[in-house]
Amino acid sequence: PALMQYNLESREAMPVLLDIDSMQDEVVLLLDTFFYVCIWKGATIASWEEQRFHEDPEYENVKNLLEDPIQDAQNIMQERFPMPRFFITKPGDTNERKIKVRVNPSSLSQANSTVESGNYFTEDVSLDVFMQHLINMAVQS
Repeated sequence: PALMQYNLESREAMPVLLDIDSMQDEVVLLLDTFFYVCIWKGATIASWEEQRFHEDPEYENVKNLLEDPIQDAQNIMQERFPMPRFFITKPGDTNERKIKVRVNPSSLSQANSTVESGNYFTEDVSLDVFMQHLINMAVQS
């Protein structure tokens, strides 16, 4: 899977780690898993959209932040066969679970609002824990 991040600081999408830490309040993420394409909007971005900031000409950058991932998702879907399923989600939405099952639960600290909300559960261990266990097993052998 590929995870791209969009923010107000840059018009260009930036690849980020497929990690829970990438799910921040002030970003939009585009997840491409081949079978589905998902746009996830952080809590702050979702609230700006609900307040219709993107319709105000003064907030052209917010409009671009909301439109750029949709345009990129359309480009991905046009080139793909079979056509992937597409959806847009935000924190607290039922489709959000589809992006959460793909991300690595690296730091389940309280510094991340996605974790603070209490709706992130996983049976997987983080990549860090797995690697540490692997190192321990290699050293013991």
